[in-house]
Amino acid sequence: MLMVLIIFLFTAIFGRLIYLMVISSESLQIKALDQWTRDVPVTGERGDIYDVNGVLLADTGTIYTVYVRPNSVTDKAYTAQILSSILGIDEKKLYDRINAKVSEVTVSKNVTSEQISLIYAAKPTGVYYAQNIKRNYIYGDFSSMVLGFTNIDGVGQTGIEAQYNSYLQGIDGKLLTETDLIGRELDSNLTYYIEGVKGADLYLTLDYSIQRFVQNAVNDAYETHQAKSASCVVMNAKTGAIVAMAQSPSFDLNNIPRNDIAKLMEVSRNTIISDVYEPGSTFKVLTAALGLEYGVVNTSTTRCYCGGSRIVDGTKIKCWRTIGHGSQTFAEAVQNSCNCMFMDIALGLGKEQLYTGLKSFGICDKTGIDASGEASGLMINYDIVKNVDIARIGFGQAVAVTAIELLTACAAAVNGGELLTPYLVDKIVQGGEILYKGNKNIRNNVISAETSRTMREIFEGVVRDGGGKNAQVNGYRIGGKTGTAQKYSESGGGIAGGKYVATFMGFAPADNPEYIMLFIVDEPSTGAYYGSVVAAPYASTIFSQIFEYRGWQPENTVALPKFEMPDLIGLSLTEASAILAQKGLYYEYYGEVGNGNKVTYQLPAPGSYVNKNNAVYISLSQE
Repeated sequence: MLMVLIIFLFTAIFGRLIYLMVISSESLQIKALDQWTRDVPVTGERGDIYDVNGVLLADTGTIYTVYVRPNSVTDKAYTAQILSSILGIDEKKLYDRINAKVSEVTVSKNVTSEQISLIYAAKPTGVYYAQNIKRNYIYGDFSSMVLGFTNIDGVGQTGIEAQYNSYLQGIDGKLLTETDLIGRELDSNLTYYIEGVKGADLYLTLDYSIQRFVQNAVNDAYETHQAKSASCVVMNAKTGAIVAMAQSPSFDLNNIPRNDIAKLMEVSRNTIISDVYEPGSTFKVLTAALGLEYGVVNTSTTRCYCGGSRIVDGTKIKCWRTIGHGSQTFAEAVQNSCNCMFMDIALGLGKEQLYTGLKSFGICDKTGIDASGEASGLMINYDIVKNVDIARIGFGQAVAVTAIELLTACAAAVNGGELLTPYLVDKIVQGGEILYKGNKNIRNNVISAETSRTMREIFEGVVRDGGGKNAQVNGYRIGGKTGTAQKYSESGGGIAGGKYVATFMGFAPADNPEYIMLFIVDEPSTGAYYGSVVAAPYASTIFSQIFEYRGWQPENTVALPKFEMPDLIGLSLTEASAILAQKGLYYEYYGEVGNGNKVTYQLPAPGSYVNKNNAVYISLSQE
């Protein structure tokens, strides 16, 4: 029994030794290291952000935090004097803190490498440094809402920085120094360095050059039209990759207004994905596509008479052209953006087909874009919607969408019928290994390829012959649709007088779209507010720059003679329209006809030089 007991004890001791030395050795070594060392964190570097071509958009710089361990300071007055002079802090307060009975004092954060070099050269005792990182945005206010920003600890707060924080975030390292029980360095002065691991690098789908074209355009639109805001998004119509996304006003990512939370929340919100608005006539793209797909209209026999309004459920709903468009074909009604035609299509579809069709286009659903804060559109509840509501939905009223939601839906109408998931990240790379690759994702097949081909032809005609003329680029085929929507009062008191959203949706090349764009000017306040004259010209500028950047050659350039814009001020609509028809100019107007109303405003201005590619805006009121 004694031998059995001895064997048992030795077996237990031997088993315990195996457990401590083999199984638990790593965790015990960590505990021992923690007990006999003091550690200073070394922040793992955050991953860089690039555009799709490798242009650097965001990287990290090294900054430092300075600590003092009072137990290790041999000359506290000297240490306080050196640190106060280099770091610009109060010497007496620092001396008092060093004299306090604490194990460690944080002296200063955001210390530069130059300051660290000066401190190191002066050789004060008991001073330690922690390496941290500071995010650096190469172009300041470039694509601010897309990139987003980090907090002071380097954690993503908004935009791509937040959405992909787990990839971008590095793994921290440590700087370990051997100490005694009360934290004083041992004479051996052994130091261990555990290196941090850099986070993964992100390559966005954004193209720096095209993003720059778009950013310049929205800045100009915001300032020229004294708008509440201007924004634009350009997407690859074949894949869903976001090529450019910008809005104005913006802010400098290197100078974030953190002391004004309300302002920060306002300027950092990506309205393209987070705000809904009533789309107006750009929504007619979807109504037209459903009308063609379900056989409600066709391009050969469908005609519509517009007398300036329709009566639906006893309610008079006006066309934007209150004197009416007369008898039109389907293609002509699209070019004229006739509300009556689209009311007829929506009523012809009926509630079930209209709602089912719009749902298939992704209306009222989130697109799934890889960005935080996405909202979804709004429609009247199916159970309570009336015919008068259906008629209004047909031309873009009584429905609200996000810009990204409308863009992806319009892309499906012209790219062959594929409803795509838009995406912002092309790939994520770490150490040469691709961790993630963004790819085309088809959410739904909405309409037939034949219907989509017809849509491309019809909306190319809108830019060539209709309200989208100002989006033309000589020698290139562009399709598109303008939109002008009235805004509603934020207090819920009905339509807000004088407040509009001007938009243009365009795609190119029209026969095989690669790029599709939505340009929005919110509340222009300089007089003009139609999408055809406020938004479409910027689309023309952007497309022109893209074509040149891509090296696309024009097909057939036609030299259009320029002539001086006639002075229409003081004329009746009948007189003005006769002059414009003689010049071959397309025009849109605002105001009531008759009652002695005259032209009081025109764009382009009298005396400016135009050609037949220009669309004219005139405003009518009593002199």
